[in-house]
Amino acid sequence: MLTVTLSDISLETVFVCLLVVFITTLLAYLFYSGLWSSILVSTSETEYGPVTMAYKTIVGPYKDAGEIFTESFCLLPDREQLGIYYDDPEGVEASQLRCAVGPVLAKGNAKPVPEEMEKMVKNGFKIVHLPKPSYVVSATFPFSTTLSIFLAIYRVYPRLRDYIAQRNLCAYPAMEIYTDSTIIFMMPLSRQDEFFVSEFQEEEMSIATTDMESFSAMESPVLRDEGGF
Repeated sequence: MLTVTLSDISLETVFVCLLVVFITTLLAYLFYSGLWSSILVSTSETEYGPVTMAYKTIVGPYKDAGEIFTESFCLLPDREQLGIYYDDPEGVEASQLRCAVGPVLAKGNAKPVPEEMEKMVKNGFKIVHLPKPSYVVSATFPFSTTLSIFLAIYRVYPRLRDYIAQRNLCAYPAMEIYTDSTIIFMMPLSRQDEFFVSEFQEEEMSIATTDMESFSAMESPVLRDEGGF
């Protein structure tokens, strides 16, 4: 009887220890992914731009952009990835949402590498030159795990919404820049029409400007799931 009792206690102890280790690991992963990272939204001049970008467009749920992000990264894994989102997912049907996605080929005074441009064009991408806006509304979020993408979308966009609404700003389109360690959220306050790629210029329409509430419901642009947008 004594042996059975000690055995039972041992199993319970092992279970508790494993549970503690699991919870600790989970909390550490969430912390590392940015769950408790501070988010600072600001209006400022930006050093990001002008930009030469290779892109493909999608008209449909924003989550479908994940396929292009994956293709773009596989083609040029050493380049920053950029997504430009033109429409308000709360006010526009999911099937009509517009975005452009692809790698950043050059920034500032740098010139694109011809071989990289040729590679992207051969794979169906187009090339566009984007201006440097005078001022932007921006925020950053750590990009350390795949979960960081989801956390960034659900944590940053509500802050952007509140910031823009409180100051009655006109900021669009929504841009997400994925670097090795950071996700940069940037919304131009000037030259907005110049951020529309040729496929969307004739039907130009701003996304939410003073009303950013809908962006808190945005899904990850990188990973897909079975649910709709």
